[in-house]
Amino acid sequence: MRPGPPRGATATREVVAASDVPLDHRGPRVYSTAALASDAEQVCRSLLLPHLEADELAVGVRLELVHRAPVPVGETVVIQATVASVQPSGLTCEVMARHRGALVARGSYEQRVVQAAAFGTEVADRAGGQGPARA
Repeated sequence: MRPGPPRGATATREVVAASDVPLDHRGPRVYSTAALASDAEQVCRSLLLPHLEADELAVGVRLELVHRAPVPVGETVVIQATVASVQPSGLTCEVMARHRGALVARGSYEQRVVQAAAFGTEVADRAGGQGPARA
């Protein structure tokens, strides 16, 4: 990993609240925690990806997320990630999500830098030797 982003660096992204809740869910359609987690991961990853070497990947290793308030599906959510710490092998970001200026979620996301070839081998081994997994 090349020198990472400095502590305090931020990335912000506006997303449209989505849901992966089954259609038979009886409640209102709201931004699901799973969708929020995925969106938060993408914002955090944007801070680390420019600092990777060509043979490296960033993988998530820990996510802590407190989803405090509902957001209707289709509304705009602003997610901001701030670098809390940088290590030679990874990065931890603090995350806040806001809807109409009000805090709806906060948490942290930790990423580790791994060698792409070794990670691909591990994934293939766990898949029963069927070759590298494809995204």
